[in-house]
Amino acid sequence: MADPNTRKERLATVKDALASLAAIDAKSLARTSDLSPDINFKDAVPHFEEMLDLCKQLNQRDLSRLTTQQLDAINGSCKAINSYIKQVREFTLNQDRPGDVCNDIIRQIESAYDNVMNPLLLPLAFTATQATDYAKIEREAKGYHATMKAEADKLSTFIANARQEAQNALAAVKEQAAEAGVSTNAQIFLKEAEEHGKLAGKWLVATIAAAVVTLIAAVIGLVVAVNWQPPTTAAAIQYVVAKLIVLSTLSFAIFWCARNYKAQKHNETVNKHRANALMTFRAFVEGTSDDRVKDAILLQASQAAFTGRPTGYDSPDKDSQTINPVVEIIGKTLPKATDAAG
Repeated sequence: MADPNTRKERLATVKDALASLAAIDAKSLARTSDLSPDINFKDAVPHFEEMLDLCKQLNQRDLSRLTTQQLDAINGSCKAINSYIKQVREFTLNQDRPGDVCNDIIRQIESAYDNVMNPLLLPLAFTATQATDYAKIEREAKGYHATMKAEADKLSTFIANARQEAQNALAAVKEQAAEAGVSTNAQIFLKEAEEHGKLAGKWLVATIAAAVVTLIAAVIGLVVAVNWQPPTTAAAIQYVVAKLIVLSTLSFAIFWCARNYKAQKHNETVNKHRANALMTFRAFVEGTSDDRVKDAILLQASQAAFTGRPTGYDSPDKDSQTINPVVEIIGKTLPKATDAAG
């Protein structure tokens, strides 16, 4: 067992040897410029690079925990590499058969890797474990895990918010679509009401015209009756019959025009009522959160849109409400109450 001082001396020697070899550029050992194109050590450069790379790796590591035997092994490998470098640097062309000598040195360098590497395996492996900061790796792994967990939580929150926003957007789109549908249907009824209003105006004009013509005909007949005396009974009967036919026809025209006027006004009023019911439907629905009340409002709006209403222009017995919303609400409430009691 070597004493501590001896071990320190050998450690310093090894460090100096490794530092010296690490500073050497393997390409400078080719000597292509100062020898000849045919005789040089260009083929030995890759092998020098492999061996010098081992020295560079060890030079960057902490060798203080290696044993004396391991330090001696490293020192022996460094000496072997230096001996080959020395042969290359001291080689000259001024000797017998320089090409053969050069090739012999290259063959020695090519086969030297195993002898140099074997003593360095254990120091390389041991110093590699010492150079690795496992505590730092563990800390970084924990940090990455915490970061990934935080990012996963953020992603989950983002997905939940996105899902909620998508649901809200879908609900808004449905609501807008419902409002658009209600508004469109209301406009249809309003357009129909306008058409019936125009027709009602025309029939009113026709009724007034028929009444005026009938009044004129009656006045003419009265004047003729006062100023003209029929010569015979047959002429008198003929005059009376003709007068009755004319007045009956004109009266029927008045009745027919007035009837169509009332029908058009009835349709105009009904369609206006339907349009008003649809346009106010959303306001009533949004004013309550009770689904049963919303169903009753929907039922009432449906009745307003699809069921006839008394307008005063038609017979009161003709249009009547066919569904009672109060009965409908009670009918929907009773099963829920029964289920709750059960």
